[in-house]
Amino acid sequence: MKFLSTNTFLSALLISVFILGCGGPPQNNPLLMQAEESYNQAENDSLVVMKAPVALKEAEEALEQSQQIWKEEGKTNLVEHYAYIAQQKTKVARETAKLNAAQDEVEQAESERKQVLIEARRAEAIAAEKRAEDALEQVKIERAEAEKARQEATDLAGRLSEMEARQSERGMVLTLGDVLFDFNSSNLKAGANKVVNELAAFLKEYPQRSIQIEGFTDSVGSAEYNKNLSQRRADALRDALVRGGISGNRIETIGYGEEYPVATNMNEAGRQQNRRVEVIISNENGVVTQRTQ
Repeated sequence: MKFLSTNTFLSALLISVFILGCGGPPQNNPLLMQAEESYNQAENDSLVVMKAPVALKEAEEALEQSQQIWKEEGKTNLVEHYAYIAQQKTKVARETAKLNAAQDEVEQAESERKQVLIEARRAEAIAAEKRAEDALEQVKIERAEAEKARQEATDLAGRLSEMEARQSERGMVLTLGDVLFDFNSSNLKAGANKVVNELAAFLKEYPQRSIQIEGFTDSVGSAEYNKNLSQRRADALRDALVRGGISGNRIETIGYGEEYPVATNMNEAGRQQNRRVEVIISNENGVVTQRTQ
């Protein structure tokens, strides 16, 4: 009887530890951590603090929204949405700081140019003025480049948000469910044209980007059949994009079949989530990070 009582006590202790573990804080969110790191770097950059306080404040507000939702164990997609916005606004703050600093340099250069004209009044004044004008032109070029970079970052963030792409460890990912294919079919539905057209328009707008299309199925049927079906589905989407004017060299396809499920295959709701196509968008150099898990 004493042996049985000891076992009962140990079992109760293990169950209590398990319950306490389940009630702990949520795991760290990688995208939120990246956003926090980016913001902290910007906050510690005196140039950003001095030259772009409003933009930095907007980034802080978006980050605080993401942190609050995470602390309250809210939806992961909302945490990542505001974390992504915080990252973009942090980038905007950096570019705005560069732009404002460049403007100050323009004004300083202009002031120096006038001072040279006043003080010189001799032959070498012409050369000094030329140097000042060259410096002014270079600052204008740098300012234009900074503005272009800022605008491109803002436009790209907006376009990806419109397409409902989400940030992942591999970059931006667009997940497409049953909108593309009927059950057990690799033929695109008529309703898939909208998705194809939007994706083709994005690739035309950003020619430096490429994509990787990955097909997935549920576990119904043999693994070999599912792998083949997922490959045919990925190829069907690629072919539609090629017909839409996108070079096939910018598109890679992989069929994973029933690998990498995102939900259980024990019920229809879970199987429906697993029947999907994911489009991974490359970085600005056209490189797609490959799947590791």
